[in-house]
Amino acid sequence: MAELNIPSWFNCVTPQFDILNNKLDESVFAANLGDVMMGSGNEIYLDPKQFFKKTYVTNGLRSIATRVVQALNGGVTENRVISLQTGFGGGKTHALISLYHIVKNGAALNDVLVEAEVLAKGLMPTFSNAGVAVFTNNTNDVVQGRSVPEGFAIHTLWGEIAYQLGGVEAYKIIEKNDVDGIAPSKELLTPILKASTPSLILIDELADYCVKAAGKVIGKGSLFTQTNSFIQTLTEAVSSVPQCVLLATLPASATEVASSAIGQEVLDALQKRIVRIGANEKPVADEEIYEVIRRRLFDNLDYEIIDKVAEKYKSMYHNRRSDLPAGCDGMEYANRIKKSYPFHPELIEMFHVRWGSDSRFQRTRGVLRILASIVQDLYKRRNSLNGTHLLIHTSDVCLDNLPTLTGTITNLEGANWETVMHADIIGSSSNAFMIDNEPGSGNLGAFSLTQGIAATLLMSSIGSSNRKGLTMKEIKQCLIKPDSFNHNDINAALNKLEGVAHYLYSTASVGEKLYWFQTKPNVNILVNKAKANITDNEVMTEIETRLRNANASSPKLKVLVNPSSEIPEQKSLTLVVLSPRYLVPTGEGAGQAEQYIKNIALKKGSSDRIYRNTIFYLAATEAGLAVVKTKLQECLGCKKILDEYKGQLDKDQMADVMKRSNEYDIDANKALIGAYSIVLRYSARFGITRYELTSFANDLTSQIRNNMMEELIKENWILKSIGCRTLEVNNLMPKVENPVRLIDIYEAFLKFDDKPMILGPETVTACANDNCQKGHFNIAQSADGKNFKNIKHESTMGFLDPNDESYWIIDASIVEKTVETASAAGFSNQPMGSAGTTGPVNPEPLGGMVCPGPMPTASKVFKSLEISGSINGGQWNQMFNSFINLLRYNNLQIDVKIKASTTERNPLSESSQTYKSIKESANQMGLDLKVEE
Repeated sequence: MAELNIPSWFNCVTPQFDILNNKLDESVFAANLGDVMMGSGNEIYLDPKQFFKKTYVTNGLRSIATRVVQALNGGVTENRVISLQTGFGGGKTHALISLYHIVKNGAALNDVLVEAEVLAKGLMPTFSNAGVAVFTNNTNDVVQGRSVPEGFAIHTLWGEIAYQLGGVEAYKIIEKNDVDGIAPSKELLTPILKASTPSLILIDELADYCVKAAGKVIGKGSLFTQTNSFIQTLTEAVSSVPQCVLLATLPASATEVASSAIGQEVLDALQKRIVRIGANEKPVADEEIYEVIRRRLFDNLDYEIIDKVAEKYKSMYHNRRSDLPAGCDGMEYANRIKKSYPFHPELIEMFHVRWGSDSRFQRTRGVLRILASIVQDLYKRRNSLNGTHLLIHTSDVCLDNLPTLTGTITNLEGANWETVMHADIIGSSSNAFMIDNEPGSGNLGAFSLTQGIAATLLMSSIGSSNRKGLTMKEIKQCLIKPDSFNHNDINAALNKLEGVAHYLYSTASVGEKLYWFQTKPNVNILVNKAKANITDNEVMTEIETRLRNANASSPKLKVLVNPSSEIPEQKSLTLVVLSPRYLVPTGEGAGQAEQYIKNIALKKGSSDRIYRNTIFYLAATEAGLAVVKTKLQECLGCKKILDEYKGQLDKDQMADVMKRSNEYDIDANKALIGAYSIVLRYSARFGITRYELTSFANDLTSQIRNNMMEELIKENWILKSIGCRTLEVNNLMPKVENPVRLIDIYEAFLKFDDKPMILGPETVTACANDNCQKGHFNIAQSADGKNFKNIKHESTMGFLDPNDESYWIIDASIVEKTVETASAAGFSNQPMGSAGTTGPVNPEPLGGMVCPGPMPTASKVFKSLEISGSINGGQWNQMFNSFINLLRYNNLQIDVKIKASTTERNPLSESSQTYKSIKESANQMGLDLKVEE
């Protein structure tokens, strides 16, 4: 909450009467000099006392009024031909109405003028009956003229000046010129002016009148050419007559003139006649706009409160200075807050500077109209507003309630902005509204934060400035308030809006991202449409493709992606990655995947599976797959856009779609890795057990090969080595009377699913060597399990192969008998027995070890060898034992070519079990399969 001694703005200042009573009439801000002259229009402009009470007298207005009064008083002044040339809303008409009241009332208005400090100190009008002539765009109709009470019509500017200053008598002097539309000479005009002094001639919106006058033919020219000629005559005549002043307004550019076709010609001509001779003045300086607005809209300002508010914001901006534009925590900006109170400076700048860059927008009148409607709406809703409201921010603007503002946007930028506003900003179906009203939206919903951001960005996107939109720092400067939401909530809201808005754009601007709206739809519409057309089947196919493309198999792990349930026997560790159609629930169980897993675990085709402890499974969770589907729909949608709309996208849209496609692709892969987080295995004893992965890599290959395997090894799901305790529990520890064949250990861990899985044959090899070296048991070779040789005790066995049936583990007490040396000359002819008796010589050294003797001479070493030829199926075992097993440590490479033909005993057909098994095995091993029909 705000400090108790700093009230909200609506408890500190009083809006003017019409705002306070919800009777705001926009005509209040539509000042019209012609209406004032005719005594019609809003009372605030007709009554000089009310008018000057609500008018902030700018330095420019004071300078102009002082010059006019000095001249009409008969004093010496600068040029008495004055031009006001500013853009729409630059204060021209307001200045002319001020002068009209001053001159029309003369000395009778002195008290009001002194109180409002309208004139230079000490200066007051000394005249009482000065003449005033007023001519505006609508004073006189170009074709029909203007009828007057005396029963005739006036047709021209010179006719109006003569009639208004000198009545019928003065008009008669130039009546023929008026009727014929021919500009009078200086000799005719000057006496009229001299007879009417002191006098003031006010001409407003002359350029628009001249555009219409160009359509009326006068001789070989037009009424415009005659009017333009008269302006030169008028300026010369005024300059020659004391106590006579001419003040005319001109637009800043031709775009403000009613007809652009002839507008520039008219403006150029008038500038030569008026500006060249006269002295140009600016009624309202840019820095005075704050006080003009405040004086016009509010009463009862408390400057002590204003100082506290400025200090509060200065302190907040200083604490957040790294997140805001440079300088907003300094005294200069604090002074801007004081001047603009109760508006935030950026709200006024939005209209006065950004919108004001469009020459069609009235910079003073237009700003006043819009800000008045904003104040009226907020004041009406003041008791239901959330958060602190020390100032009126851009984010407080509720476009739903402000037809004045939205209508100005469509008038300036076109009706297609209605689509922009209703799609992303206004109404309960807009994207901003839906973000704020999502369940659990927190501060976004509490403060309508996304809608505030959208409204701010919309207003920053209007105008003719080359730089439209705002950076994140500028957005935060517009939105953050003391003792309110966290500034990081703005980041969250804008990120969400950027992802769904149809007309929001962003780009880098001098190192910072710039955000703005425009009427060309961004690719969000295309992406959302393309997403909606992506089917579940397309998503599932894409998931399986990504899983296969991961190519996660390694020497230690075979990976099968969505195989059929007829998987051949697997003697090596095999991971089956389940199709995304087989999902597992959060918590426990295997859900849809249970029966599929059981079928693979127990059967290989129609026969029972023998090796049941080599296959485990990786599955996706239901929640995880939902995220993957969303990401893949976005990714596939972008790819579809690039395929189908490539020729219709402009350069920026193409770049945006490609950027999104890359980002969505990365997001989809991350989501896929996170979704496939459940590892499962089946055992007859425990059924399906599961483990949830907690470590995730950046790519699926690394996730399976590294992160998953490391976790499963750490959790003892997969063993790198087998300890004695595991052997004992599984009745595989050798005893004196019960040696254990190494291949039986290996086969036990491959076949029986009540045991942990092993990494491979190296696990058994490591088990044998590690435990032998520690003296837990010995390793030996034997053909029959009774007569052992090559016994290893507290050492390791080189080239130990668990597939070799000759290797055994035996009790550590069984050791090999040694040979006793008889003499230094050689070995004894008798081997030692258990009691030391001698016997006949064994022609083979004990244990198969070669006896010491002379070293053999060096033999030739071959770089490689190759065996080739054709064999029949019955020679396979001989080929394996004679070649493959002997060369297994020699970087063995096997080029396979197997050819078989249909026989009566075993026909090879597409539906035969033999063909299905061969096809599946070839696919798993990466071998080509060709058939001859």
